[in-house]
Amino acid sequence: MNEEEERVLRNVLAYRPQYYGFRISTILMLMISSSLLLILIKIFNVYAFIIIPPLIIMLHSRSRKGMIRLIQRIKRDRPLDSVIIRSEGLTMIKVQNSTAVLAKMKTDYDNHAGTFGEISEFISDLMKTGLNITAYSIPHRPEEKRSEDPVIKGKVYYSTYLFLWNATNDIKNLKQSVKQIPGEGKKVHLYFNIEDSDIDNIHRIFHRSVLSPRKNYLSGEMNRSIFSLIDAEKPAFPTYCEAIEMSDIHAVVKFSMKQMNRERLLRIASSRIADINFELKQRKNRNENTEYLNSVMKSAEKLSNEYRKDEAQILLCGLDFMVIHNTPYGLTHEISKLDRGLKIAGMRAKNMSEAGTKSIFRFEDFRRENIAYPMDRISISSFFPAYFSSEELSGIFLGMNEYTGKPIFLDYFEHPSYNFVITGETGSGKSHFAGLLIKRISGSEYSRVLVLDPLSEYHCQDYSGPCIEMTLEEYIEELNTSREKIESARVIIVKYNLIKFEIDDNAGLDLARSISEYMSMVEGRKTVIIEEANIMLRNDQTLKIIENTVRHSRHFETAVVIITQSIEDIRLGATIEENSIHKFFFRNSRNTEGIEKYIPEEEDMTRLAGGKNRKFSECFYLYEDKYTKLLIAASD
Repeated sequence: MNEEEERVLRNVLAYRPQYYGFRISTILMLMISSSLLLILIKIFNVYAFIIIPPLIIMLHSRSRKGMIRLIQRIKRDRPLDSVIIRSEGLTMIKVQNSTAVLAKMKTDYDNHAGTFGEISEFISDLMKTGLNITAYSIPHRPEEKRSEDPVIKGKVYYSTYLFLWNATNDIKNLKQSVKQIPGEGKKVHLYFNIEDSDIDNIHRIFHRSVLSPRKNYLSGEMNRSIFSLIDAEKPAFPTYCEAIEMSDIHAVVKFSMKQMNRERLLRIASSRIADINFELKQRKNRNENTEYLNSVMKSAEKLSNEYRKDEAQILLCGLDFMVIHNTPYGLTHEISKLDRGLKIAGMRAKNMSEAGTKSIFRFEDFRRENIAYPMDRISISSFFPAYFSSEELSGIFLGMNEYTGKPIFLDYFEHPSYNFVITGETGSGKSHFAGLLIKRISGSEYSRVLVLDPLSEYHCQDYSGPCIEMTLEEYIEELNTSREKIESARVIIVKYNLIKFEIDDNAGLDLARSISEYMSMVEGRKTVIIEEANIMLRNDQTLKIIENTVRHSRHFETAVVIITQSIEDIRLGATIEENSIHKFFFRNSRNTEGIEKYIPEEEDMTRLAGGKNRKFSECFYLYEDKYTKLLIAASD
């Protein structure tokens, strides 16, 4: 793709032609008003001035909206009824005599362009089914048992549900079309078995109490405000989901896409092209900025060209946000966060709450949108709410995802390989990170921990549970005798002389054998942390023992954590690299060539934060073929 193809379309329907700096609609309104005034004076003489104020109220937009709000306060609208139907293994929802099939959508999104492209392909396949699709991403707090965790508290996660429907409301045809949809893509999973908890979540879209229109929100048991996307000037990637997640906004996201009459939209695109051409000439003559007009012109031309194709992939879409809070002050705060997030993403939205309850009914009705926005495949892929973080809260807390602001947990004993590799230069924060892991592992009794500590960086006073510090000689003697201390301790810290190991190969062999013996002797989950592993890996015999330990660690419920200054040390043993799917790369200012195999060159490894005097450190966490940037606090 070139740069033009990678940008979303501008909303050509939002463009309003102007004539010498004034909107044509404004000029026409002035002409009509003046003519009408003259006619009224001619017919009614002085009494015409009694008729003029009501006319002004009807014609002036702000006054008209005020009248609408007043009428809606007197005439209370009833909430929409939604009925759930289960049939033939599908869950359907009926809203205002229209039926849609429900599906829950989960994606393995990791904030990278490659994954975005794979999810985009799946969305394109959905477009080809001919179904109309409305997606609601509904915010929720973490599961109750983790909601008070300081790391998670206040974070908002999103569940995305698809409403699949057709314009004819033919249920039989709808079911047949839905069954042809693939349940999985490379990074996407669709679930048609909707659970009761999901139904409860979906019902949160629909208001149950009477809403009273205010100036910029609708008040009720829960105050609501509706925003609709007017226009966007942004690349297709990254999406707006990241900006919303970073702000922890409590807002329901609605994205709808439906088939429309091609001839009608073609006429609209053609008329916009003619209007823009005329306005461009006027602005160029006045030496005014034409950047916006040029971008809208390109979008209109692309729409026009696409509609002439046999298999045009242009749909009429809408993107709405419903901000929710129980107090007006809290709602205002959430609205400001949404506005900031959308501006960061290059999007412009309008508060539709001035239209009163009409805006909320359009939001709840999956067939309708508040502001129409014609989009092509790339634009739809960018605006589809499929790029939120998944809620994975089991395991050990690693740090915060710098892309989304969400905590990352790792239940490494549930993965195909349990082993870690941690690399980084001296002072980059890798040993501090290992210390935090030990603290969290021992605090949650996730597993036993054996730490090989040649630089005396780890101490029992920092960890909870039974912990002992031993010299290497004491540790080996305990292994060969009673083993009571080893079996009773949750954390064992083995101290040894690093200089001795550099000059005595046999010392490294004894330590490597003791790791294997501990792994096979102690029952249950075990995590073995080898600090300054490069010293042991440079000896061929020791390397062979460590390789065998890593290769067979899974069979003994053991995770081996290799900590070293360079990834090149790991490459001395290919088995270690192959059997360690979790890799953490801290700052490395000197040797970055080996890292480029795992982390793209554009990610600057030399600028990662870290060190004893820093409040936080940074690293790249690589799992299989995807990576993310971790922010690690100095303490819990």
